[in-house]
Amino acid sequence: MHSFHRLEKDTKMEYLKNTKKEVEIGDIFMIPLFLPWREREDLIDYKRYQFRKDDLYAFGRLIDIDMGNCKLIEVFQYVGKIPDTPEIIVNSGRLFAPVFVVQAFRTSRWRVLFGNPYYDKRIDSDYENILFLYPVCTMRLWKGGKDIRITPQQRDEMIQAGVQGTVINGGAEIENDIRSLLIRQGLELNYEKIVEERQNEYPKPRDMDRKLKQTIAPFRWLSECGRYSLILDAGILNQALFEKNNWLGNGYDWEKIALAFMENFKTDPKAKFTFDCEADMFSMQSSSKKALKEFALAFHKFVMNAEAFDKLLNKVK
Repeated sequence: MHSFHRLEKDTKMEYLKNTKKEVEIGDIFMIPLFLPWREREDLIDYKRYQFRKDDLYAFGRLIDIDMGNCKLIEVFQYVGKIPDTPEIIVNSGRLFAPVFVVQAFRTSRWRVLFGNPYYDKRIDSDYENILFLYPVCTMRLWKGGKDIRITPQQRDEMIQAGVQGTVINGGAEIENDIRSLLIRQGLELNYEKIVEERQNEYPKPRDMDRKLKQTIAPFRWLSECGRYSLILDAGILNQALFEKNNWLGNGYDWEKIALAFMENFKTDPKAKFTFDCEADMFSMQSSSKKALKEFALAFHKFVMNAEAFDKLLNKVK
């Protein structure tokens, strides 16, 4: 057994709070089993999240970095509280075959506990015998970091033997796989109940559109499932100018102004805009975030210029 060194010398909780910025090959890390699995987990920052020292954790080791900075890891059978030394972890054997993972370390969802400057992936993790099948059209095998051509018969035999494909997993997906396997083994985790109880303490996703939303106020920006919307409640902007020019200033009037403005605004010819306006609301949508964002910024700048807005109102009518 090669020797390990601790990254911190104090309590177990300090291992969790004061870890290295980058995970290194041979590092032992903890895998939390009681974090939620939400959309866009890659946008959620766990750097300041206080993990509970009495929780159960799974544990893994970074074997290598491959395939576009993806992390090749192994997950151990030991599940429990964070131990003072890593021997109980690495001596427990693997829970399942090594897998590739992305994002989990960058967001500090998983955190390093122990380092090992003497780690040898070939000796300690049997690296040369780790196998992954590439897509069937390539008829290739990944073995110990090498690409090897195989025959259809060899591929069929490997599939029957349980050799997995080169699937790239997110941290939350690995956690879910671990929980599923542990439950099949008879371990009761009460995952849903615990996550529900703690829902208010988990960090919230970063708002990637925060600056845009601030810039285009009082317009609102919504994004959902690849669909983007620019929205404005009627009556809260330039209402006096509408009335001066005998317009109602409702959502339908805003649609007319937007269409008139669009005639002189160069948009991506492939971008498609639709409107879903009501009397009390202007609503414009697109599946192209870039195109609608560019329009929103330009349109906001225009409507905030009272003289230019008044001029267009006169021109349209």
